[in-house]
Amino acid sequence: MATKSKSERGIIWSIVALTIAALSIGYCFSHIIDLISNGVERSSRAIAYLTRLVKGSV
Repeated sequence: MATKSKSERGIIWSIVALTIAALSIGYCFSHIIDLISNGVERSSRAIAYLTRLVKGSV
């Protein structure tokens, strides 16, 4: 048995919040991708350096 909300305001504010969140993610998406790619690049450099340290070639 489904219950109906006494007020429709809760549903409206939830939709507004989800819309704002989606717009924020869309606006910041390129910055997020840049951060991830920089992190991957730095991680791969660190792993390569650590590998050279372990092999003793540094």
